[in-house]
Amino acid sequence: MTSELDGSILDPVSTSNPVTEWPHRPLGTVAERIFLGLADARQRGDGEERELPLLNVRDLRDGHVPPAGELAKRAVPLDADIERYTVHAEDVVITCRGTQLKVANIAPASDGALISSNLIAVRAGADLLPAVLLAFLQSPAGQKALVQRGRSSTSSLSLTPKAVGELSIPVPPLAVQRQIAELVTAAEQTYVAAIRAAEQRRAIAHAVAVDLLRGEPRPG
Repeated sequence: MTSELDGSILDPVSTSNPVTEWPHRPLGTVAERIFLGLADARQRGDGEERELPLLNVRDLRDGHVPPAGELAKRAVPLDADIERYTVHAEDVVITCRGTQLKVANIAPASDGALISSNLIAVRAGADLLPAVLLAFLQSPAGQKALVQRGRSSTSSLSLTPKAVGELSIPVPPLAVQRQIAELVTAAEQTYVAAIRAAEQRRAIAHAVAVDLLRGEPRPG
């Protein structure tokens, strides 16, 4: 997903002592964890199994993912170390294989889902707010950097956790990060509300159209 946010959101703000650029650090040094999803081969076992929600590339839409209850289920051994592949609220997921780069954040409703091996998850650390990480990875600069690190000989995407960890990311002071986070959060809330309203209007219009086709006009 390519966000409408441009690189200026992480540019320095005006101060009495202006700087030319925020300091950059490798993402791996400011992230708590960067990990690859669960491969099919790791899901097989001879003992008892349980079904858990699994997040796939196709579930990433417009920077969001469905609630865990709406995801497809995958059987995993009862004694499997699933925490290695489990995402939590505010993690950021990135497609690491295929032809389309997508970036999305994990909402509280998706907390606890597993991710497939076509996804890499990044959990921000104490020096980097999750919303700032999301803003950068969805920006043109972040998308370009990811594509450059993940370009394969076949022109398809091939990213690894190591390559993502080596990505250079601007790290503003936490006070500035909080301003960015507020902006990003407000924009996401407005976007979700607009999508829901549009879906409701479409559902009403379709229902009215069906009634009219049946010869059952509604008052008003």
